[in-house]
Amino acid sequence: MLSEIATVTHSTGGENVAERAREKNYDLVIVSLSMRETDGLWICSKLRSFEETRHVPILVVVDDCERGSKQLVRALEMGVNDYLIPPVERLELTARARTQVRRKRYSDRLWENFHLSMQLATTDAVTGLYNRHYMNSHLETLLRHARQASKPLSLAMLDIDHFKPVNDTYGHAAGDEILHEFAKRIARNVRGVDLAARYGGEEFVVVMPDTVEADAKMIAERLRQTISNTPFTLADGTNINITVSLGLACITDDVITTADLLERADSALYQAKHDGRNRVVIAKAA
Repeated sequence: MLSEIATVTHSTGGENVAERAREKNYDLVIVSLSMRETDGLWICSKLRSFEETRHVPILVVVDDCERGSKQLVRALEMGVNDYLIPPVERLELTARARTQVRRKRYSDRLWENFHLSMQLATTDAVTGLYNRHYMNSHLETLLRHARQASKPLSLAMLDIDHFKPVNDTYGHAAGDEILHEFAKRIARNVRGVDLAARYGGEEFVVVMPDTVEADAKMIAERLRQTISNTPFTLADGTNINITVSLGLACITDDVITTADLLERADSALYQAKHDGRNRVVIAKAA
């Protein structure tokens, strides 16, 4: 009946039918509650328990009898979206199926728009890393947790050396290419728990939770080497050698706010620039 409006996959049941349904991005699942070999209600329950099928609409076919009425009540309590009573007519089935598919696709669009809005609000458009606003708010949480648990927290501030001449010589489009590749190298060389963000312009920040100074220095040195050891290649094939200076700061008793930590890392970064660039400088205790 639905072959004219949809691609239909048919299953006779079985214990793994719900697992098979989660493997594909279905727009609608129709479950017969009168199957003898398989419990249709159990299938509905499994579909609602899986993350992949939790929001997929379910249409059940239920017999018009006392047992069917009880099954239908339980099915609706599980989150089943609609039902049909045999004999099933083509027009009614098509109308109900279309309604559920439209609702799902509308809901999917809402979620996509929501996630896109969240992504735009928290990430930098050029590099794909987190932006400064997200980093600041997240850093406050990390600093508070580190204080409460008496755990270390380190922060590296990075600045691309001589970036203005790159823009002046090759153009801002080339500069964006450099920033994008720079961000990719940073993201590949930090841990999953670390937070990498674009701070502004050619400045970046990497926040390293539960990381003492010695380990943070190793990470910072690895970041410096991954930038300087391999030239950056532009779309037209031009190779450009890029280096980065890093200022590293760790929380101490006199680091009270995120501004204190950022200011200390910034001072160390300034010292790295002053000392000749392409190096890591650790902030001194106040």
